Amino acid sequence: MRTSPVKTWLVRCLLGGLVLSTPALAQDDDDPYAYPDEEPARSSEEEEDSYERRRKNVDETDDFRRVSEQEGEDGDFKALSGLDDPNLGVAVEFITGALLVDGTRGNFADTRMGLGVRATWEYGRILDSEPLREALWADLRWTYGSLSEGTRFITGDTRLHYFTIAPAYELKLGKSDFGFFAQAGGGIAYQATSLTVGEDVTKVNGIKPLLQYGVGFRGRPRLTSSGNLRLAFRLEALAFRRGYMNDFFLGGSLGTAF
Repeated sequence: MRTSPVKTWLVRCLLGGLVLSTPALAQDDDDPYAYPDEEPARSSEEEEDSYERRRKNVDETDDFRRVSEQEGEDGDFKALSGLDDPNLGVAVEFITGALLVDGTRGNFADTRMGLGVRATWEYGRILDSEPLREALWADLRWTYGSLSEGTRFITGDTRLHYFTIAPAYELKLGKSDFGFFAQAGGGIAYQATSLTVGEDVTKVNGIKPLLQYGVGFRGRPRLTSSGNLRLAFRLEALAFRRGYMNDFFLGGSLGTAF
């Protein structure tokens, strides 16, 4: 048989092919495949920077929480409730209406015209409470009325000046600029009386403590869409208690607020 020569020839062919074949070498640009879940390795400096950033964010969050919990006790926390309404909460109004002076002759009252002026300050804005910002306010008010009666020979003239300071609480109608209010305060009533008999004039002046209280309706609509100027008006029913006498005022006021 010729099996041995055939095997020898095949071995020689295989050895010759291996010698002549080009070796397969890895190229420089054949980088290992990066899988999506794998992250590139970080150096020690990058890891330290990342740690510092995370620690700084945590510290800033803790500082903000601590300042918020202090609620301004140390003066670091500033309330921002007034940013959406930068009004000062101050108004000036002119007053007119009917002044019902307690009658001295047994009648109910002597009705005269009452005039005056007042300045209003919404002191609720300093309390840092949104429900009380426009609900609490106070008036500094002057109201004037006069009486004159008698004959050609005897005449009596009386001038009444009411000076009052009265805080109030207003019940707003939703989020509108209108509301109902109740008010109570005090002050003094200055009365100047002159009695004329013929050509002789006798003057009598006096001051009495005064109690003011009443209810009313108040409005402060905006005059412009962009500015802070407002129209201020009121309708009110007030009582002035001076000594043993009760005077009443029924009227209103008109002015500006800013």
